Amino acid sequence: MSRHIHIPLLADITLVDDHKTIAADEDDPRLDRNYEKLGPLGNRILAARLMRVFVIKGVHFPTMRGRRDAERQANQTALSERLGNAAAPTVELIEAIEPLVAYVRGDAPEDMVGPALQTLIGRLFKPDFASSPRLWLAATRFDGAARSQNPLRWLWSALAGTLNADRKVLAESVGGDPIAVHGIAIAIHNIVKSLALMRTAYADPVRRSTLGDKAAAMACLVAPDSVLRQAKVVAEIPGASLKPGSLVVYQLGTAARRSFDPKVAFQSNSWSFCPAADFVFKLLALIWAQAIQAPNEHEPAETPEVQASEGGT
Repeated sequence: MSRHIHIPLLADITLVDDHKTIAADEDDPRLDRNYEKLGPLGNRILAARLMRVFVIKGVHFPTMRGRRDAERQANQTALSERLGNAAAPTVELIEAIEPLVAYVRGDAPEDMVGPALQTLIGRLFKPDFASSPRLWLAATRFDGAARSQNPLRWLWSALAGTLNADRKVLAESVGGDPIAVHGIAIAIHNIVKSLALMRTAYADPVRRSTLGDKAAAMACLVAPDSVLRQAKVVAEIPGASLKPGSLVVYQLGTAARRSFDPKVAFQSNSWSFCPAADFVFKLLALIWAQAIQAPNEHEPAETPEVQASEGGT
């Protein structure tokens, strides 16, 4: 389903929440994400802000780079291959996820999830990375300010300098790598939400005893709320006629929930596929498997266990 918002001279935006339409639009080379100052005023302001925010020393985050960007393509493929093996259930990884397993089982507080997960993700890029209260605060503020559609919040971030300061401290923690910053400050929040859903699922005795690891990962997977594309030329897409600078918002979170398909959440069949797809899915599955293998201290010892291979996809 598509919905078009058009305010003459101000905004030209199409919202799409159907995964089949999103997939079809992604194949259209006239839609891209290396945003330019095109179209109505509101579109120009949003495009310019995105390109200013998601950049470190002149190098844009991967989500700001176009489909024909050769460096982005190479980095995306290499990272996908490297992270595909990073969620293997080694002794080191199982030890690293113990705080997250405890959280899912209800034995650890919510405020430890972000820092623990941030350390785990950060070490995929920098082996000695360690989260801190300052780093986690920077991640939550940077993500919130960067995603905000509120011009007043944009102005406050600019005047207070918090967005630039948070981006700087995050970048310094991972050697200035924009891909790593995206992982520890932007993408991480979807995994935090996934773990919150997993904690709720674990608290339900029926779901705890019937969901296998892959089924739990799929049920709890949280996709980004939305991703943006910009029309570079005149284009006809389902539900809208686009002009140069028209913006298309893929409401990926809604589409993924309706399809119940991890490939939709990760845009696995798209040029813009998430290179961390295998890692995130395997990580969630492993956390669930570890949680149901160890009895919760609040539950009787005879609580039935579910083998990790059951209920998978």
